[in-house]
Amino acid sequence: MKYVLVPILLSLIGCTGREKPVDKPVADTVVEVAAPTVKTKVDTNYVPLSLKIDEINTLTIKRDYNPKDCSRYYQTILLNGEKIFTDTANYLVDSSKYSRIIAKNGNVLFFMECDGRPNLDYLSAYAIDMKNKKMTYLSSTVFNNGPKSKTKPFTDIDGDGFIEYGGFDLTEMHPSPDSMYYHPSSFYEIRNGKLFFDSLLTKKEDIRVNGLYVKNSVNLIIRKPKK
Repeated sequence: MKYVLVPILLSLIGCTGREKPVDKPVADTVVEVAAPTVKTKVDTNYVPLSLKIDEINTLTIKRDYNPKDCSRYYQTILLNGEKIFTDTANYLVDSSKYSRIIAKNGNVLFFMECDGRPNLDYLSAYAIDMKNKKMTYLSSTVFNNGPKSKTKPFTDIDGDGFIEYGGFDLTEMHPSPDSMYYHPSSFYEIRNGKLFFDSLLTKKEDIRVNGLYVKNSVNLIIRKPKK
């Protein structure tokens, strides 16, 4: 009896896309993911983002693809070539002009503009422990940078001498012409190299847009304020 050997052809599928983020990390927690045991494919069209912290130290943000599904990737953040953080929930906007390092008084903050589609893009903030080579996720919030925006990120929005960022995300239109859904904002202030939630600015902007301030509002219907 003769046996016929049939060759098996293996095809490699290139990495061309990625999934949208669904959940964000919990504030003030480090997100750690086990490193892939299989060598991931390289996206030859992608150039990692590198930001100088000072004359000696550099932060690099690069993609690591899932070896089992090349349509998915996560962000790996390296300090001087050494991995210090893995982020599986926030995805860098490659062409961003707002991703940056702010270092002062020995404190180092990293801000990453992230893809928020179908809503607005947002800024995720991280604290870098240079001595222990660790990074901690702090918060995420949308920002408004349109031509007529009065709350452009990393400017002194309220005139208190410190820079802020934040804004209003997209909201659904109410069917009634004299009503609207409460449109909440969120603002953060950078002070001496540390990040603080700016409750005063948040309240001020909410009143400007909604005519009143309501804390922790969810699907709240209000009367449209008179302009």
